[in-house]
Amino acid sequence: MGIVGFSILFLALVFLGMPIGFVMLTSAAAYFLATGNPIFLRMLPEKLMNGVDVFVLMAIPFFLLTGEIMNRAKLTDRLFVFCNMLIGRIRGGLAQVNVLASIMFSGVTGVALGDIAALGKMFIPSMTRQGYDVGFTAAVTAASSIIGAIIPPSTMIILYCATMNVSVGAMFLAAIFPGLLLGVVQMGTVQFLSWKRQYPKVDVEVSPKKLVIGFRDAFFAIFLPVIIIRGILLGWFTPTEAAALTVVYSLLIGTVFLKTLSLRDIPSVLGTSCMDTARLFFIIAGASSVSWVFAMEHVPEMVTQLFAGFAGQQLVVVLILMLFFLFLGLFLDPGISIILIAPVVMPMATQAGIHPVQLGIFIIINCVIGTITPPVGNVLFAVANIAKMNFLKLGVSLLPFIVGGMIVLILIGMWGDLTLYLPRSAGLIN
Repeated sequence: MGIVGFSILFLALVFLGMPIGFVMLTSAAAYFLATGNPIFLRMLPEKLMNGVDVFVLMAIPFFLLTGEIMNRAKLTDRLFVFCNMLIGRIRGGLAQVNVLASIMFSGVTGVALGDIAALGKMFIPSMTRQGYDVGFTAAVTAASSIIGAIIPPSTMIILYCATMNVSVGAMFLAAIFPGLLLGVVQMGTVQFLSWKRQYPKVDVEVSPKKLVIGFRDAFFAIFLPVIIIRGILLGWFTPTEAAALTVVYSLLIGTVFLKTLSLRDIPSVLGTSCMDTARLFFIIAGASSVSWVFAMEHVPEMVTQLFAGFAGQQLVVVLILMLFFLFLGLFLDPGISIILIAPVVMPMATQAGIHPVQLGIFIIINCVIGTITPPVGNVLFAVANIAKMNFLKLGVSLLPFIVGGMIVLILIGMWGDLTLYLPRSAGLIN
């Protein structure tokens, strides 16, 4: 069959609407069947198990469960009130609150869709009632949600570390500045559009006492990522142990301290988390079979040779990688792009002077931007469904935020200290 036949079959199944996990498994099985050697098919189940038999991946179910518990415990409402007191009074204040709440909530969910589930249903109706047009409202909600996949804890970071054998602690630290920078760029975009379109201000009564109370109510959500990162850096626990601790922490907060989560909610929370975990791990297993195909066809070596002429031109390599992953993001889930393509482009990036940790943050942000671009972005469809608007119109409204994200990507690719300063200061990388 060869890599060309494999690619044609893979893309054909994607466009026919087959679930991506089955697409990868079916394409790989067809490839091995076409080799005429039955031993490859007999080895396929072992390869699938090896793909998920990675200890650091054990953190993902715990982080997904933590996000679901925090959602049900209504931490979102408390974050909303606190952020509204901080910046709600400026022009376009509620839109700014949307972005700031996503930055703070990213430390709870770790995934963009978790942000959408928690914040989207709150902000979209609220902003529309205040006079924001629905396109801008949905665009801000979709764009800010991707910060949840960047600022730790992040399931995308865990996937990259498991795939590329990179330190989770180093990646968590490396993601902080780029995630905050993306948030600042989005807030700047919101402010410019708010002034230009004269969006409303919010009359919020603020006093020192109310600020203290608001911070107290939001403290439990804000403090969670501090526990995770600090504990991993000090060697108190591994990333998987940290993830398990966050489950206990979130259960205690929801049931004992805030009393916003009852024991009757637990079965539903566990059911949702189990289904999300099963879907993700099936995709990871399927991706391992495709990675095996790539290795047999020497795809990494082919990519390195193809772009060998640009090895010393870092800006050119950054632009090629950015456009390539943005293109992949039009069709593929971010996790799949990370598992399949990151090992392929690593040699080229290394030759251009891009550190593996720096490359990881670059790829993750690149891939999550793809989730808000048509035609297949899952965040795009989720927000369009909540806002009850056409996803193509939403895609047009998202253009200023996508351009801002691309500027951040170029900075990450060209300015190594933006990602590497914190992990180097902590002694996690050279």
